[in-house]
Amino acid sequence: AENSAVGTEVGTLTTTDADVGDTFTYSITTQDVSAAFQIAGDKLQVGSGTVDFEATPTLSVTVRTTDSGGLTFDKALTVTVTGVNEAPTDASLSSSTIAENSAVGTEVGTLTTTDADVGDTFTYSITTQDVSAAFQIADDKLQVGSGTVDFEATPTLSVTVRSTDSGGLTFDKALTVTVTGVNEAPTDVSLSSSTIAENSAVGTEVGTLTTTDADVGDTFTYSITTQDVSAAFQIAGDKLQVGSGTVDFE
Repeated sequence: AENSAVGTEVGTLTTTDADVGDTFTYSITTQDVSAAFQIAGDKLQVGSGTVDFEATPTLSVTVRTTDSGGLTFDKALTVTVTGVNEAPTDASLSSSTIAENSAVGTEVGTLTTTDADVGDTFTYSITTQDVSAAFQIADDKLQVGSGTVDFEATPTLSVTVRSTDSGGLTFDKALTVTVTGVNEAPTDVSLSSSTIAENSAVGTEVGTLTTTDADVGDTFTYSITTQDVSAAFQIAGDKLQVGSGTVDFE
């Protein structure tokens, strides 16, 4: 089997010789992979080199048998390497950015796994993530989940994905997803002062307008949509001012 420990026995060597009762010693003259095999007595064993099914499913080793009189015979032997299930060694995500406020099920990217076993299949699951339910998995797709994906709160998000091969062996990978900002609508507007003396001159400042908006550093312009008294107010920049209409306490 591939990946067998050094010293694992492959088989017992025997020699055919006309001299009944002769004794033999064994040595390796050549082999495909350096140190793939070693000999201990009459046993061919796994050596310190690589025995890898995916790289070399069969290995050739030439063994020399030497009799008690010093005469030799060389034989090229073929050893078949059998595959064993090996754990995945890496996982990756094809894309790692997502726009904030994306709908549940929006695809972030496709997950792939690195594994020595050619043709193996994998299932994926989430073990941990920064924000509860921020992500979910459907087959090999990492998707936006039902949790919050908010650029202003968390511009990067970590999610640890587990890849499980067909034999149940696993590899966990912490992936970083970058959240990109999108323009969000303002959510409130306020006025620093809300009193004015009647008969104030046109242009007298009532107060300063400020806006609540999730987009940090955004800028705003202001306009009046309706007012009780025509032209009672006007706007200059972020200032609400008295307009040319009537501002009359009575």
